Amino acid sequence: MTILGINRPLDTTQAKLWDERDLSTSDRRREHLEILLCQKVQIGEDPALCKQVLNYLYFSAFQQNLNRITVQKEKEKSVFASVQQVIITSFAILGMFAFLAAASNKSVVRSSGVIPPAIERQAN
Repeated sequence: MTILGINRPLDTTQAKLWDERDLSTSDRRREHLEILLCQKVQIGEDPALCKQVLNYLYFSAFQQNLNRITVQKEKEKSVFASVQQVIITSFAILGMFAFLAAASNKSVVRSSGVIPPAIERQAN
């Protein structure tokens, strides 16, 4: 017995029985369905069911490719957002250090009571 109702093949070399070893990958299954479709057309049977299955396999493979592309784009967006956050955070930290350094320099100058030479020249 073969799949999809071909019970009596015209040629035994042309119509092979479907065994699990040959159906291990989706490419092999698709290849067997294409062979079966051609055999049904040659015999004169209605190939509508084979066409539906082939269309399903084609569109499911197409959908898997779209899903892969979508996942890849989302990963790229996520990486970009992470890098952007790291850069923003590092600049914020650098800004805080610069502000604290400038503030501590002004407080050191004021608390020491020593007038810097530039300020002394301006006063004279």
